Amino acid sequence: MKIRSSSFRNYPFTELFQDYTEWSESIQPFFEYNPFKLSEYVKRSQSLRFDTNKRDLVSALTDYNLKFGAEEFTLENIKLLEEDDVFTVVTGQQVTLFGGPLFTVYKIITAIITADKLTSELNKKVIPVFWVADEDHDFDEVSSISVPDGDSLSEFTFIDDNSIEKRAVEKTLSAGLNEIKRKIREILPGTDFSEDLWELLDHCYSEKETFGSSFGKLILQLFGKYGLILAGSNHDGLKKLIIKPLVKSVQDSEKHHQTLNQSSEELAKNNYHKQVTIQSSNLFHIREDASRIKLQKKGTQWYIDDSQKSWSSEELAREIESAPENFSPNVFLRPIIQNHILPVISYVAGPGEIAYYAQMRAYYEQFDITMPVITPRYSVTLIESAIDRIIGKLPFNIHDYFNRIEDLEKDFLKQSDSPDLETIFKNWKSSVSDLSKDPITRVAQIDPTLKKSADKTVTQFFTELDKLKGKLYRSVKDSEQVQIQRIHRVQNSLYPNRNLQEREVAFISLMNKYGIDIWDKLIEELKSEETNTHKLTYL
Repeated sequence: MKIRSSSFRNYPFTELFQDYTEWSESIQPFFEYNPFKLSEYVKRSQSLRFDTNKRDLVSALTDYNLKFGAEEFTLENIKLLEEDDVFTVVTGQQVTLFGGPLFTVYKIITAIITADKLTSELNKKVIPVFWVADEDHDFDEVSSISVPDGDSLSEFTFIDDNSIEKRAVEKTLSAGLNEIKRKIREILPGTDFSEDLWELLDHCYSEKETFGSSFGKLILQLFGKYGLILAGSNHDGLKKLIIKPLVKSVQDSEKHHQTLNQSSEELAKNNYHKQVTIQSSNLFHIREDASRIKLQKKGTQWYIDDSQKSWSSEELAREIESAPENFSPNVFLRPIIQNHILPVISYVAGPGEIAYYAQMRAYYEQFDITMPVITPRYSVTLIESAIDRIIGKLPFNIHDYFNRIEDLEKDFLKQSDSPDLETIFKNWKSSVSDLSKDPITRVAQIDPTLKKSADKTVTQFFTELDKLKGKLYRSVKDSEQVQIQRIHRVQNSLYPNRNLQEREVAFISLMNKYGIDIWDKLIEELKSEETNTHKLTYL
């Protein structure tokens, strides 16, 4: 592998994210620490307060990870959390079919590398943790996967006729899984690594598993060797440890709502976007059928839209204390509970997450904690050797391929050795216009009523010239078709669906082509790289 860094300014990232990765002065007030200075991680480690019952935490995490087949290195790291001066680097993601797109592994890789670097630099043990968002309910988001199919992507969607709308994906049974496996296997080319991949997927994904258990097993199979720990709130033991922040989110809900709104308004004043809409509640209620419904607040009462039931704040707090398994945090409250039960020195975030963390600095303070260092995950475009050879034969920078394919084709034709058709036809029109002036004047002198007809004749001629130019462009395009096809191929590889590769392509497709250990190799290559630029990685 060879890695080349490229500015995020070259790619379709938001201004907020670009400013964050450059640590611009305008973004600094919204975060606690500069993620690109080691001294900030040192400062965090020295000021971090962590008062969760460590024995209960270790017991709950051990039980949670054993469900996913955790082995020696993971279990050893969990045990270390009982000791003082042990910290974690946390990242997380929704559970997704077959692990989801590439950015999932980039998050994990960043957490592993960051934890390893901090362990050496701080001379204190720092452990990578992956937070499994196993209480999320957007089934559509997690049930599809896109794999390369020739020079395009094919999307496959898992269909479960038994799924219930808004049911937690952790509870969704994997009926019909074998059919989607068969379809994907037909698309992925057979390689020396295919049998290893499907042996792994068959081990992790079977019809007796859920989305959550399958996903967790896959992540630990790939990254357990690095001592990665899985955590999540869909576990009775872990849920009991987060009662305090859940209750506080109810008791101080108005103050929290106001704080988040003020932070969002400050972002807007600095011309940054608001990633997440602020609502009256940051809690969900989980019902007996496993559906998760947003709690709402109006006045002093809490309620669910389609339910007759309502609570006062005191009543809701008591119910959380007695049955925490019936409640679930939203996107704002989840980081709070992570920092409540884990000694989080850093959270590894993608561009969208960094945007909503920008809304949260003052919100952390409402829970008497401070925001951890928010470390951007590695952002990577994988460039295969066949694509690299084609790129060398085309006149574009890699980031140019995000442009519309029509614009790329037009720019290519302009830059190629083809005749300069624009100049040819511009000069032709100019010549005709000059030659027509005197005859049109004479026609007008002879019969003024025919002046418009004379002008129209010239205009019609120009229209015919435009038609001819179009035909010539098509003729040139046909002669350059090989290069045009190459442009399409490069764009489909680097920016499938005109989106970042890391957000579209399933990471299992790279394992099928380059081996189960491709991520181990990538970890080795990225160890010396910072996360403040996009990484063009040549395979």
